[in-house]
Amino acid sequence: MSFWQPIEGKQKRFNPLVIPKSLRAALPFESKPKDIPSWKRPLLENRRAVVMEPHERKVHTLVQHLQLIRNEKMKKRELKVEQKRKELEAEKAKDEQLTKKRQREERRERYHEQDKLKKTIWRHSEA
Repeated sequence: MSFWQPIEGKQKRFNPLVIPKSLRAALPFESKPKDIPSWKRPLLENRRAVVMEPHERKVHTLVQHLQLIRNEKMKKRELKVEQKRKELEAEKAKDEQLTKKRQREERRERYHEQDKLKKTIWRHSEA
């Protein structure tokens, strides 16, 4: 059971502070008024402290615990995915290295065969 009652009455609305342009230009940056749109300004209701009932407090702590557990699971999952990605990249790099080595050997063999063929043709043309 809560004894809190909503505040009745009209909300006070103050006119905005108007600073002349000449004075505003002379002010240092940190002292210049920042134009904060009204939709970004926190309302009085949002800034007011909320006193929770014991049951509400228990529910709130339970929700916080559940969120903590969920966040921990997400972190573990992300770490697992990152580790798997690193392993795949290492495997891919290894395969790439083997492929390059094999291609190099094939090229060397091909060039060796071409060189042998040129030498035999050159020998036969001399004779």
